[in-house]
Amino acid sequence: MLREDAALPHEPMSQAESRRLTEFLLADIVGISADAIICIDSDQKITLFNDGAEQIFGWRADEVLGKPLGILIPERVRDGHRAHVERFRASPERARKMGERREISGVRKNGEEFPAEAAISKASIGDSVVFSVVLRDVTEQMGLHKRLQRAVRARDETVGVVAHDLRNPVSAVKMLSHAVLSRAKEEGLGPGTTEQLQLIREAALQMDHLIEDLLDVVRAEAGRLHVETHPVATLGLLDGALRTLRPLVEQAGIELHAELPAKLPMVDADPERIGQVLSNLIGNSIKFTPSGGRISVAAAERDGVVEVAVSDTGSGISADHLPNIFDRYWRSQESGIRTRGAGLGLPIARAIVEAHGGRMWVQSESGKGSTFSFTLPITGESVKA
Repeated sequence: MLREDAALPHEPMSQAESRRLTEFLLADIVGISADAIICIDSDQKITLFNDGAEQIFGWRADEVLGKPLGILIPERVRDGHRAHVERFRASPERARKMGERREISGVRKNGEEFPAEAAISKASIGDSVVFSVVLRDVTEQMGLHKRLQRAVRARDETVGVVAHDLRNPVSAVKMLSHAVLSRAKEEGLGPGTTEQLQLIREAALQMDHLIEDLLDVVRAEAGRLHVETHPVATLGLLDGALRTLRPLVEQAGIELHAELPAKLPMVDADPERIGQVLSNLIGNSIKFTPSGGRISVAAAERDGVVEVAVSDTGSGISADHLPNIFDRYWRSQESGIRTRGAGLGLPIARAIVEAHGGRMWVQSESGKGSTFSFTLPITGESVKA
């Protein structure tokens, strides 16, 4: 026997009770939401205006219920917005994010406009349609975004000015070190002096490359990265770049393999810039591939483009780092990886490819190497090597 005070199991709710509880919870969520939640009828008149909407727009619910939705929208776009809702009513879509093609704005009771993000959904009740709008004031986010853009522009302008001003003294060091080295060999200076002069020249060359990379980054950000394209034999382009880069790869104790077909279409390209792309990609592979490893360069014609792939047997890239791999100044912090450089090679390579009308992407897995691929537009007829 059960004691009279023993706890009895809860009986399951009926469907009607469950529906009422759901409606109560939804009403509570709508009420406490910080976003504006607004419902309008078929005539686009306001039927629901939650606390979040009151806070954002400055109107009380009793002031706007039954009023046209247009009072919450800047006058210059009211007609367009009304037409947008009518098109949505006639479409088969149940929900749509507003502002996908252009920014949207709201207007407060005091006449102040503000940027917003919004989504709209619809539900049919008999012959009527009810629209629900969820709107968020993004004034603060937009302000932060604009400040960030200004800061980035200021940084890039500073980098550009500094890099430009450094070019003359670095060029002077390059020329003078070359002249002194030539004289040192003729006059038979000691090996110690010659080695020090060589180190000075190598340092000046590294500085010159870094300055050019910094200027390229600034140009790419401003949309002014210049390429001079013309029809080029793809195999000749790739062979020339690989001949230049092979000594650098072999010096690192790594094998370089070219896996190229006998024939490829011509591409519309700037040979010097594409050589820079391959130099950056292969240089990146050298950093991440231990001595005894392998770097392969392959190419193939695919769907109106030539696709070039640079693969290595290096350490690979972890999944959490892949989204950042083309970010400026980003460098891997994983242990055991040689990360010399300023983190500009990959973003510059991608910017150059995109300036050609191509695209670049990466496939990689930690411990299993990486493959960087890019495309170039085809022009003209296929030619043999």
